[in-house]
Amino acid sequence: MSQAAGVAKDELAKAPATSARRRHNTDKSAATSSRRHRARKGQPYLQAQVVHYRPRVSVLDKELTTVSYHGLVNFLLLLLSATLIRLAIENYMKYGILVSVPGATIEARDWLATAAGMLAVAASFLVALAVEKSAIPACSGCSSAAASPIGVDAEEKRTIMLHAANLLFVLVAPSYITYFYIFQPALGTAVMTLACIMFLKLYSLSAANFDLRRAYRLGDKQLSSDPLQRASLQRGRLVVDVKRGTAGGPVHSSGGTDTEDSSVEDMVRSMVPLTARASFSLNARVLDDICVAGNDRIDAKADALPRPRLRVRATTASEVLRRVASTAEVDRHSPPAGAVDDGSLSDDGAAAKTLADKHGSHAGADPYGDAAGRPKRSAIHYAVAYPDNVSLANFGYFWLAPTLCYQPSYPRMAGPIRKAFVAKRATELVILCVAMWIVIQQYAVPTLVGSVRAIDTRNPFWLSERVLKLSVISAAVWFLGFYAIFHSGLNALAEVLRFADRAFYLDWWNSVDLAAYWREWNLPIHYFCKRHIMMPLVSPPLSLPAGAGVLLTFLVSAVMHELLFGIPTHCLRGYSFVGMMAQIPLIQLTQWLVRWRGPESGLGNAVFWISFCIVGQPLGVVQYYYTWVKNNP
Repeated sequence: MSQAAGVAKDELAKAPATSARRRHNTDKSAATSSRRHRARKGQPYLQAQVVHYRPRVSVLDKELTTVSYHGLVNFLLLLLSATLIRLAIENYMKYGILVSVPGATIEARDWLATAAGMLAVAASFLVALAVEKSAIPACSGCSSAAASPIGVDAEEKRTIMLHAANLLFVLVAPSYITYFYIFQPALGTAVMTLACIMFLKLYSLSAANFDLRRAYRLGDKQLSSDPLQRASLQRGRLVVDVKRGTAGGPVHSSGGTDTEDSSVEDMVRSMVPLTARASFSLNARVLDDICVAGNDRIDAKADALPRPRLRVRATTASEVLRRVASTAEVDRHSPPAGAVDDGSLSDDGAAAKTLADKHGSHAGADPYGDAAGRPKRSAIHYAVAYPDNVSLANFGYFWLAPTLCYQPSYPRMAGPIRKAFVAKRATELVILCVAMWIVIQQYAVPTLVGSVRAIDTRNPFWLSERVLKLSVISAAVWFLGFYAIFHSGLNALAEVLRFADRAFYLDWWNSVDLAAYWREWNLPIHYFCKRHIMMPLVSPPLSLPAGAGVLLTFLVSAVMHELLFGIPTHCLRGYSFVGMMAQIPLIQLTQWLVRWRGPESGLGNAVFWISFCIVGQPLGVVQYYYTWVKNNP
């Protein structure tokens, strides 16, 4: 306390000196300018003075990089504001007030069907819990390696079939109810959104427990020796090579350098504790933008990328790890105040040691490296061991948690819930939802009604005008919805659940290509696709090329988008499916533009905004609305 008071006193003592120094510099500049002005007045032949005395470039030339465009940006923002105000006035003069109370015109049948769809979603969660409870093996290490080299026996196959049937039910039952019994698209969208989220959560839950159950059945308490990593498919049969790898960690090359087929993100996370909040991004040319910073108090201002940024040029994963480790000034055994590690994928040393002791490993073992000091690729440590995690409380937390990837434990915040923070985020959520409703009712609906007439008359110029006008409204709703869901809503939910990892999105608006946008705008989906689609496909025993993983990822996303938008609008025409699959060639185009002109050119970013917000979204909305109107005259 006394130290803080001393610092404040020193700052107050320095303030007058700083102010006096600033005034002195100002007076000195004014005096210098005055002397120059008097010197010019005394010069001979004033009209023959030299004006052009050195080479210079124009201000707007690209070679001049020190010019600020802050004033032009301010003008463009003011011009945009004036244009939007004019459009609002024009809309009011033409249509008056169109906003109505939400839900006033919805029939009771729609409400009952919505409740039935949500009950079906909840029932699937209880079924998954019952299946997991019944699948717990009798004891650890009971499986015979000869009969089940990868830890999958007849009982496990039955569990897989039950989970598959439950996953099919959680999609089919709500889809059937929505398509045939819910007329209101908004309610249908709510039901299908919950159904798709539950589908992804249950898939992650079943897949994660499948691996945990295999390790438990094989007696692998350290979760470090997976037989599937030594397996391969030969003539349609799964063959496990018992001579490859060791039980203590990954395979290393002869030179002591990690093999390059590993996941760089997992290696970075295994080297730097979770409390360091390390993250990174990859571009098409080189590993770059390793971000390392201390885990300060997590709130609305700390859920984005940490600062400062460390620019890294590295050619091998080992070099990345060495540079990250040398920059992250973190004590693994003393996590910072405000965060409690519950033993996630890469926890601090103390939590890992506690879990290791519980599982019977030798004391003092470093969970982040082997005996030679080389980092392990997959240090999996949880505060809750299998099968203790198979409980209603554990699964229920995952059901409510703002993530799609199941873990037996998650990093949690210490201390009580910040009620003011929750109230602020909840208020933002309500205000933004009201704003979206007003924008949709007052501005989007009249534009969509006009688009129906434009399509009927087959006038391309009129239709283009409707799409471009709707693009402004669509972008406004998109930004409002993004902030409401991914910032306000998920942060409020995370605070209530004390969920510490609140990086739900990155700076996707700066994406240099479409691939970066799809990785960064929705991190829960990105982590799910990487963990449960991409990595299993490119890893043994399948070992497919990365292109197959990308194709399947977008295929799953296309099906989900078609369910989300096609079923509530009773329009299964494949608009969303085609739009999502069209992202693959657009990604190739934007990446080619980045390679051709460089990321600083902004061409890839421009293609992203044009294809997504200016043309893609409004055109899709027009198509769905036109079909819905024609199907429901």
